[in-house]
Amino acid sequence: MSKNFLLCAVGLVIGFVVGFFITNAVTKPVAGGVPTSAASGGGARPLKPEQMEGQLPPGHPEVEGGGATSAASTSAQAQTAMDKADRSPKDFAAQAEAARVFYGLHDYDKAALYAERALKLKGTDFDTLVLMGNAKYDAKDYAGAQTFYERALAVRPDSADVRTDLGNTFFNRNDYERALAEYRKSVALDPDHTNSWRNIAAASFEKGDKAAAAEAVEQLSRLAPQNPETEAFRRKLDELP
Repeated sequence: MSKNFLLCAVGLVIGFVVGFFITNAVTKPVAGGVPTSAASGGGARPLKPEQMEGQLPPGHPEVEGGGATSAASTSAQAQTAMDKADRSPKDFAAQAEAARVFYGLHDYDKAALYAERALKLKGTDFDTLVLMGNAKYDAKDYAGAQTFYERALAVRPDSADVRTDLGNTFFNRNDYERALAEYRKSVALDPDHTNSWRNIAAASFEKGDKAAAAEAVEQLSRLAPQNPETEAFRRKLDELP
Protein backbone atom coordinates (compact mmCIF):
# COMPACT_ATOMS: atom_id res chain seq x y z
CA MET A 1 0.00 0.00 0.00
CA SER A 2 -0.67 6.38 -2.73
CA LYS A 3 0.04 8.69 -5.30
CA ASN A 4 0.21 12.50 -5.20
CA PHE A 5 2.63 13.69 -7.87
CA LEU A 6 2.69 16.83 -9.97
CA LEU A 7 5.02 16.20 -12.90
CA CYS A 8 6.23 18.46 -15.70
CA ALA A 9 5.38 17.12 -19.16
CA VAL A 10 7.70 17.08 -22.16
CA GLY A 11 4.62 16.55 -24.30
CA LEU A 12 1.17 15.17 -23.79
CA VAL A 13 2.16 11.56 -24.45
CA ILE A 14 5.43 11.67 -22.56
CA GLY A 15 3.78 13.63 -19.77
CA PHE A 16 1.10 10.99 -19.42
CA VAL A 17 3.61 8.13 -19.34
CA VAL A 18 5.93 9.89 -16.91
CA GLY A 19 3.03 10.93 -14.72
CA PHE A 20 1.66 7.39 -14.66
CA PHE A 21 4.90 5.77 -13.62
CA ILE A 22 5.96 8.38 -11.09
CA THR A 23 2.51 8.53 -9.57
CA ASN A 24 2.64 4.80 -8.99
CA ALA A 25 6.21 4.96 -7.71
CA VAL A 26 5.02 5.60 -4.19
CA THR A 27 2.24 3.04 -4.21
CA LYS A 28 2.46 1.33 -0.88
CA PRO A 29 4.60 -1.82 -1.13
CA VAL A 30 3.17 -5.08 0.13
CA ALA A 31 3.80 -5.26 3.85
CA GLY A 32 6.18 -7.98 4.92
CA GLY A 33 4.45 -11.12 6.06
CA VAL A 34 0.92 -9.77 5.80
CA PRO A 35 -1.41 -11.19 3.13
CA THR A 36 -3.09 -8.49 1.08
CA SER A 37 -5.71 -10.66 -0.60
CA ALA A 38 -8.24 -13.19 0.56
CA ALA A 39 -6.77 -16.68 0.77
CA SER A 40 -9.62 -18.41 -1.01
CA GLY A 41 -9.51 -20.31 -4.23
CA GLY A 42 -11.77 -18.77 -6.85
CA GLY A 43 -14.46 -16.18 -6.44
CA ALA A 44 -16.46 -15.76 -3.26
CA ARG A 45 -20.00 -17.09 -3.34
CA PRO A 46 -22.90 -14.84 -2.33
CA LEU A 47 -24.85 -15.78 0.76
CA LYS A 48 -28.13 -17.54 0.30
CA PRO A 49 -31.21 -15.64 1.53
CA GLU A 50 -31.69 -18.04 4.44
CA GLN A 51 -28.15 -17.36 5.63
CA MET A 52 -29.00 -13.70 6.13
CA GLU A 53 -31.80 -14.40 8.58
CA GLY A 54 -31.74 -14.68 12.35
CA GLN A 55 -30.03 -12.72 15.11
CA LEU A 56 -26.42 -11.69 14.75
CA PRO A 57 -24.01 -12.52 17.59
CA PRO A 58 -23.17 -9.71 20.02
CA GLY A 59 -20.63 -7.31 18.57
CA HIS A 60 -21.15 -8.62 15.04
CA PRO A 61 -20.82 -5.83 12.41
CA GLU A 62 -24.15 -4.99 10.88
CA VAL A 63 -24.92 -6.81 7.64
CA GLU A 64 -26.56 -4.50 5.18
CA GLY A 65 -29.67 -5.66 3.44
CA GLY A 66 -31.58 -4.80 0.30
CA GLY A 67 -28.99 -5.67 -2.32
CA ALA A 68 -25.99 -4.42 -0.39
CA THR A 69 -22.61 -5.24 -1.88
CA SER A 70 -20.43 -5.15 1.23
CA ALA A 71 -17.99 -7.99 1.79
CA ALA A 72 -20.06 -9.12 4.77
CA SER A 73 -23.17 -9.56 2.67
CA THR A 74 -21.62 -11.06 -0.46
CA SER A 75 -18.73 -13.25 0.63
CA ALA A 76 -19.16 -16.66 2.18
CA GLN A 77 -15.51 -16.53 3.24
CA ALA A 78 -16.05 -13.24 5.06
CA GLN A 79 -19.23 -14.53 6.69
CA THR A 80 -17.44 -17.63 7.95
CA ALA A 81 -14.46 -15.68 9.31
CA MET A 82 -16.73 -13.08 10.89
CA ASP A 83 -18.96 -15.65 12.58
CA LYS A 84 -15.96 -17.53 13.98
CA ALA A 85 -14.41 -14.33 15.32
CA ASP A 86 -17.65 -13.09 16.86
CA ARG A 87 -18.37 -16.40 18.56
CA SER A 88 -14.83 -16.59 19.97
CA PRO A 89 -13.99 -13.03 21.06
CA LYS A 90 -10.95 -14.21 23.06
CA ASP A 91 -9.49 -16.14 20.13
CA PHE A 92 -6.66 -14.00 18.76
CA ALA A 93 -6.19 -16.14 15.66
CA ALA A 94 -9.88 -15.86 14.75
CA GLN A 95 -9.85 -12.05 15.10
CA ALA A 96 -6.65 -11.75 13.06
CA GLU A 97 -7.98 -14.04 10.33
CA ALA A 98 -11.20 -12.02 10.04
CA ALA A 99 -9.09 -8.87 9.72
CA ARG A 100 -7.02 -10.46 6.94
CA VAL A 101 -10.11 -11.65 5.07
CA PHE A 102 -11.81 -8.27 5.15
CA TYR A 103 -8.59 -6.50 4.17
CA GLY A 104 -8.27 -8.82 1.20
CA LEU A 105 -11.82 -7.89 0.21
CA HIS A 106 -10.97 -4.17 0.52
CA ASP A 107 -13.40 -3.65 3.40
CA TYR A 108 -10.97 -1.57 5.43
CA ASP A 109 -13.41 -0.55 8.16
CA LYS A 110 -14.16 -4.14 9.12
CA ALA A 111 -10.53 -5.13 8.68
CA ALA A 112 -9.62 -2.43 11.20
CA LEU A 113 -12.42 -3.52 13.54
CA TYR A 114 -11.14 -7.10 13.77
CA ALA A 115 -7.49 -6.05 13.81
CA GLU A 116 -8.29 -3.80 16.78
CA ARG A 117 -9.92 -6.73 18.57
CA ALA A 118 -6.90 -8.90 17.84
CA LEU A 119 -4.51 -6.24 19.14
CA LYS A 120 -6.46 -6.00 22.38
CA LEU A 121 -5.55 -9.66 22.87
CA LYS A 122 -1.98 -9.45 21.59
CA GLY A 123 -0.87 -5.86 21.27
CA THR A 124 2.63 -6.51 19.94
CA ASP A 125 1.78 -8.89 17.11
CA PHE A 126 3.82 -7.54 14.20
CA ASP A 127 1.66 -8.81 11.34
CA THR A 128 -1.55 -7.51 12.88
CA LEU A 129 0.00 -4.10 13.60
CA VAL A 130 1.09 -3.88 9.97
CA LEU A 131 -2.32 -5.01 8.73
CA MET A 132 -3.99 -2.35 10.85
CA GLY A 133 -1.57 0.21 9.43
CA ASN A 134 -2.36 -0.99 5.91
CA ALA A 135 -6.11 -0.74 6.52
CA LYS A 136 -5.73 2.82 7.82
CA TYR A 137 -3.44 3.72 4.93
CA ASP A 138 -5.74 2.35 2.26
CA ALA A 139 -8.62 4.23 3.87
CA LYS A 140 -6.43 7.36 3.49
CA ASP A 141 -6.08 7.81 7.25
CA TYR A 142 -2.36 8.47 7.01
CA ALA A 143 -1.94 9.72 10.58
CA GLY A 144 -3.63 6.56 11.85
CA ALA A 145 -1.45 4.40 9.62
CA GLN A 146 1.65 6.15 10.95
CA THR A 147 0.74 5.16 14.51
CA PHE A 148 0.48 1.46 13.71
CA TYR A 149 3.53 1.33 11.44
CA GLU A 150 5.55 2.92 14.24
CA ARG A 151 4.23 0.34 16.69
CA ALA A 152 5.15 -2.43 14.26
CA LEU A 153 8.66 -1.03 13.86
CA ALA A 154 9.05 -0.95 17.64
CA VAL A 155 8.55 -4.72 17.50
CA ARG A 156 10.64 -5.34 14.37
CA PRO A 157 12.84 -2.33 13.58
CA ASP A 158 14.65 -4.10 10.73
CA SER A 159 11.66 -4.18 8.35
CA ALA A 160 12.55 -2.13 5.28
CA ASP A 161 9.04 -2.65 3.88
CA VAL A 162 7.29 -1.16 6.90
CA ARG A 163 9.86 1.61 7.16
CA THR A 164 8.96 2.55 3.58
CA ASP A 165 5.26 2.33 4.39
CA LEU A 166 5.85 4.76 7.24
CA GLY A 167 7.66 7.10 4.87
CA ASN A 168 4.70 6.97 2.51
CA THR A 169 2.37 8.22 5.24
CA PHE A 170 4.48 11.40 5.38
CA PHE A 171 4.75 11.66 1.60
CA ASN A 172 0.97 11.64 1.30
CA ARG A 173 0.81 14.52 3.76
CA ASN A 174 3.39 16.46 1.74
CA ASP A 175 6.01 16.14 4.49
CA TYR A 176 8.81 15.18 2.12
CA GLU A 177 11.62 15.72 4.62
CA ARG A 178 10.21 13.13 7.03
CA ALA A 179 9.34 10.82 4.17
CA LEU A 180 12.92 10.97 2.91
CA ALA A 181 14.26 10.34 6.39
CA GLU A 182 12.29 7.08 6.59
CA TYR A 183 13.22 6.01 3.07
CA ARG A 184 16.88 6.59 3.94
CA LYS A 185 16.52 4.37 6.99
CA SER A 186 14.99 1.73 4.74
CA VAL A 187 17.91 1.68 2.29
CA ALA A 188 20.30 1.63 5.22
CA LEU A 189 18.61 -1.64 6.20
CA ASP A 190 18.45 -2.92 2.62
CA PRO A 191 20.58 -1.07 0.05
CA ASP A 192 18.76 -2.88 -2.77
CA HIS A 193 15.26 -1.95 -1.63
CA THR A 194 13.87 -0.77 -4.96
CA ASN A 195 10.65 0.70 -3.56
CA SER A 196 12.62 2.93 -1.23
CA TRP A 197 14.84 4.21 -4.03
CA ARG A 198 11.75 4.89 -6.15
CA ASN A 199 10.26 6.86 -3.31
CA ILE A 200 13.49 8.74 -2.65
CA ALA A 201 13.43 9.79 -6.30
CA ALA A 202 9.77 10.81 -6.10
CA ALA A 203 10.18 12.85 -2.91
CA SER A 204 13.37 14.45 -4.25
CA PHE A 205 11.54 15.54 -7.39
CA GLU A 206 8.83 17.08 -5.25
CA LYS A 207 11.50 19.04 -3.38
CA GLY A 208 13.43 19.92 -6.52
CA ASP A 209 16.55 18.28 -5.06
CA LYS A 210 18.43 17.27 -8.20
CA ALA A 211 21.41 15.71 -6.40
CA ALA A 212 19.23 13.38 -4.31
CA ALA A 213 17.08 12.55 -7.32
CA ALA A 214 20.18 11.75 -9.39
CA GLU A 215 21.46 9.41 -6.69
CA ALA A 216 18.14 7.57 -6.59
CA VAL A 217 17.95 7.32 -10.39
CA GLU A 218 21.50 5.92 -10.44
CA GLN A 219 20.49 3.25 -7.94
CA LEU A 220 17.33 2.44 -9.91
CA SER A 221 19.40 2.14 -13.08
CA ARG A 222 21.47 -0.47 -11.26
CA LEU A 223 18.54 -2.34 -9.71
CA ALA A 224 15.94 -2.13 -12.48
CA PRO A 225 17.62 -0.83 -15.65
CA GLN A 226 14.93 -2.12 -18.03
CA ASN A 227 11.96 -0.95 -15.98
CA PRO A 228 9.96 1.71 -17.88
CA GLU A 229 9.56 3.52 -14.59
CA THR A 230 13.32 3.95 -14.36
CA GLU A 231 13.32 5.55 -17.80
CA ALA A 232 10.48 7.84 -16.70
CA PHE A 233 12.58 8.98 -13.76
CA ARG A 234 15.55 9.60 -16.06
CA ARG A 235 13.38 11.82 -18.23
CA LYS A 236 12.12 13.67 -15.19
CA LEU A 237 15.67 14.17 -13.97
CA ASP A 238 16.59 15.79 -17.29
CA GLU A 239 13.83 18.33 -16.72
CA LEU A 240 15.24 19.59 -13.45
CA PRO A 241 17.33 22.78 -13.71
